[in-house]
Amino acid sequence: MSEPVLEIPFGDAFRFDPSPTFAELRENRPVARVRTLAGAEVWLVTRYDDVRMVLADPRFSRAAVVKQGAPRVALAKPMPNSLTTTDPPEHTRLRKLVSSTFAHRRIERTRPWVAELSAKLADDVAEAGDGADIRELVALPLPIQVICQLLGVPYADREQFREWTELGYSMRMAEKDLVEQAMTDLTAYIEELVERKLANSDKPAQDLLDELVRAREEGDRLSQEELISFGVNLLVAGHETSANQISSVVATLLRWPENWAKLVADHTLVDSAIEELLRFNRFSEVGQLRVALEDVELHGVQIKAGEGVMAALNSANRDPRQYEDPDELKLDRKDNKHLSFGFGPHFCLGAQLARIELQESLLALLRRFPNLSLAKPAEALAWRRVLVSGLAELPVNLGQPVNLS
Repeated sequence: MSEPVLEIPFGDAFRFDPSPTFAELRENRPVARVRTLAGAEVWLVTRYDDVRMVLADPRFSRAAVVKQGAPRVALAKPMPNSLTTTDPPEHTRLRKLVSSTFAHRRIERTRPWVAELSAKLADDVAEAGDGADIRELVALPLPIQVICQLLGVPYADREQFREWTELGYSMRMAEKDLVEQAMTDLTAYIEELVERKLANSDKPAQDLLDELVRAREEGDRLSQEELISFGVNLLVAGHETSANQISSVVATLLRWPENWAKLVADHTLVDSAIEELLRFNRFSEVGQLRVALEDVELHGVQIKAGEGVMAALNSANRDPRQYEDPDELKLDRKDNKHLSFGFGPHFCLGAQLARIELQESLLALLRRFPNLSLAKPAEALAWRRVLVSGLAELPVNLGQPVNLS
């Protein structure tokens, strides 16, 4: 008797704790058939080692997800010719062209500025008083300002592209037409920006997009189409993902106030705490999609060439085969090889920037608000139905703010 096909996202998705279905599948059906929001039936892998294998093994293709008739996870169509939708050797070529722009040392230079911006946003929270919404006052404006500055996108346009990117990640079928229009408008916006950058390519670079326009490697360069894909992906991922994670980090710590107090007492724990929170919290209610290029057998299941395989990073990050007490939040967890930024060739290009934003925004709030608390019970907080999991609000009470001036 065949196993039932499950609908994903699961019915109990979009809340703090992961659906128990993931744990049940890890133990009993590590390769399970699921139906995505877009109506595609794909295989879901849920164990840590299997997820790593699917993300790194060349038998599972990312480029194939943009081909005609390929299975889809969400409403928005993935963009072709981008770093996220190519395989080696084309992916290797693109990664090589942009690697220096996103090098750890280069991105680390943004830290003092991100720290200063985080402190200013903490002042805005103090001014708003009890009931201040951390999502609106910190989690959204911080990564939006950072990505605007880094990419050379006018900050005055933030409300427009915020609407486009939030729609682009929507997981509501009723918004399907709006999603397609939003991605069309966002692409046209970035295309115009790239054209302006190309027209001024003889002038000194002012931002990362300028540098990408000028990127050269042994005579090779990015095409205009590739530059547009980079711009769209960086703008969307560069603020939507970070904004949701900043909110999740703060909210998760405040669910158990002793953890907030522990970090207030010892700021040196912040780096390991952020890695643990990246593991503990979910980036998505679904997973990263690949398409099998050949028949592959996994746990007795025959995955056929052309079938979609979804790697559930959030489930892998809670796998007891990899982590001791995976459902416990341990702020000092050692050797934390979580998969929240992916694995293999498609490891997130902006991982270090995301870490800086998470670390510095948290430090600014810890310094300013040692007695911060949730203004609503955690269970009463609303979640957005989007591809990258995130709270719709995060109202807090400030306690007695510390005046740092």
